[in-house]
Amino acid sequence: MSSDFNANAMAGQNVLSTAYITLGYVLPPSGGFGMRLRHIEVFHAIKQTGSISKAAALLGVSQPAASKVLQHAESSLGFKLFERVKGRLLPTIEAEALHVEVAKLHTGIEQLKMLAANLRRFPEGRLHIGCLPSLGLSIMPQAVSGFRRSYPSVTCEVETDHIEALVTALRARRLDFAVTLCPGEHPGLRTEVLGEVELVYFGPRPGPDIALAEIDGLDLVGVSSKDKIGALIAMHLEAVGRHFSPSIEVQTYFLACAIATAGNGATIVDELTARSMLREGFHIRRIVPRLSVEVGFLTHETHISRGFYADFIRALKTALNSYRRNDS
Repeated sequence: MSSDFNANAMAGQNVLSTAYITLGYVLPPSGGFGMRLRHIEVFHAIKQTGSISKAAALLGVSQPAASKVLQHAESSLGFKLFERVKGRLLPTIEAEALHVEVAKLHTGIEQLKMLAANLRRFPEGRLHIGCLPSLGLSIMPQAVSGFRRSYPSVTCEVETDHIEALVTALRARRLDFAVTLCPGEHPGLRTEVLGEVELVYFGPRPGPDIALAEIDGLDLVGVSSKDKIGALIAMHLEAVGRHFSPSIEVQTYFLACAIATAGNGATIVDELTARSMLREGFHIRRIVPRLSVEVGFLTHETHISRGFYADFIRALKTALNSYRRNDS
């Protein structure tokens, strides 16, 4: 086999074994597996580019070396992977079926490379956190500041997204934590509740606590009923005889507040979002009976906690407690 690949063959097989474990596969003993790492790299590159020369350039190896690896892969598997048609290599039916699993494995290998690069870049530690946009505007800045005072050498990366995207990123190990409202249970993830926050009236009418029955659902900027908080609001309004059919419906809590402040009535959101979006001429009023939702964080079920992870969670709890409304 060409020296282009031999230098990294042993390291590559270790990465392959790790990637298989990451993806839930068990790698058979040496000699019992039809494709090795260098086979997969060349196969994937040819599938992407349609030619051996372009695949070789993509991988940074010579064309004869890539061609020889392809021949060895086909010999090991016992069937052809590509047919040459009008100067272009087209995958066989067997190759198309094989590529479904190879693509998953290739993604796992790329994630491992990214992880190794991050470990080199951040030897002191790195914390990659995701949260809902509304939490990014409320408790997250204070939590990060509190954490950084104790760990100034740890690199913090914060991104905001919807819960579905955060869950996907956690499962792909792109995030260490995700902080969300109504965390719920998700297969493959661990959930820890940090506390509760109230749902509040956010609108132009000042006054004391307001009964839910007094709120006209038709005058509200509504959060989508597909959202957990939106569904909770709709259920409780219906329970007190108020039909929840907003003329404006949005997907995020802070957007509901922003649209309301533009002269479009009021909304019901969590108190964290309401406080972060409070403007002149708008008021926060507690709702009676009290409606509350959980604030929690999610992490991968196989996540290995470093010492500073627990301290970041404490910083989150501190930020949450200081941001919440005073019940007195």
